[in-house]
Amino acid sequence: MNILYLLFLLPFVPYCVQIVSWYLTWINTTDYTARKSSDLALSVIIPFKDEAPNLKDLILSLNKQTYSNWDLLLINDHSEDESLSIVEQALENFKHPYKIIHSSGKGKKAALLEGIKVAVNPVIITTDADCTFNADWLSTMASYYQQHSPDLLIGPVAIRKEKGLLSRFQRIDFTALQMSGGAAALKQGAIMCNGANLACSKEDYLKANIQPEIASGDDMFLLEWMKKENKKIHFIKSTKALVETKAIHSLQKFMQQRARWAAKASKYKDRHIIVSGLYVALSNLTLILSFVLSFWQPELLKAFVFLIVAKGFIDYMLLKGGSKIFGLSVRLLEIIAWQLLYPLYAFSVLCYPLFFKLQWKSREI
Repeated sequence: MNILYLLFLLPFVPYCVQIVSWYLTWINTTDYTARKSSDLALSVIIPFKDEAPNLKDLILSLNKQTYSNWDLLLINDHSEDESLSIVEQALENFKHPYKIIHSSGKGKKAALLEGIKVAVNPVIITTDADCTFNADWLSTMASYYQQHSPDLLIGPVAIRKEKGLLSRFQRIDFTALQMSGGAAALKQGAIMCNGANLACSKEDYLKANIQPEIASGDDMFLLEWMKKENKKIHFIKSTKALVETKAIHSLQKFMQQRARWAAKASKYKDRHIIVSGLYVALSNLTLILSFVLSFWQPELLKAFVFLIVAKGFIDYMLLKGGSKIFGLSVRLLEIIAWQLLYPLYAFSVLCYPLFFKLQWKSREI
């Protein structure tokens, strides 16, 4: 094995070590089961903007919750479709206390903060308007929160199973992100969370710096603040705590979403988040370079093939570990095949804002 070959294999080692470490943490953590009923008072905060197709399912799913000590705050973020009339109609037979608020600010962060300020309960749970829930979602979250007293409780989020290659890719990619974020939090080094399933105290959320001047990232900036303040951050490994969200059916909208996520990365300051991101970036860069340079140095094609297979196996192992919680069935050959696309996808996401304006709903970012 020559030095050139080694130069392309060694940068891949930190990524492998990190993924294996997360996998071992995940499989050695027992799934959480609520041991007793909770009386913790919760406020569920949901901003919505132009969510007409999703609001009936949202309200129906919330109405099936087995937990009783909670209320719902829906914040209308200047919807331009029929969202408001649909949500008002859907709430006619709602079993729990609720309130609809009209945001006076602009954007999701402003809507979230407005709802949280109005919340009357000490613990808030945030989620999104395109989500649905297990009937025991709130009872499980409340039980864990009361039993373990975390400052920030990160819940699992999955993309619903739908037909199509784009939906399949999203499920695999998103599950890998969730597995990584969940396992890192279980190792006491949280790097990721999703605002579709978070619980914390109202007091802490209002103190946190979620950087309202940046269009997205309320969840990640909340996480960074929690870490900076040495708060207790937990991940709840439980199928009953799972929140499901819809896949994006348009390639353009999918790239818009991922580009928005990537655009805020330069604002992160937490060491764990930055280092983990560098490991992933380095592994993808190594794949791209080994393939491109193999046209001039044919022996590098062996390195490229080895890296594709090795990364596919490592990622497959992690995804397989989360199959029960996230309901994702994967095969090794499929994950290896996706590795051929992933570096190109990652590179495209980074370059996307150079050619297209970033937007969310009808707003330019």
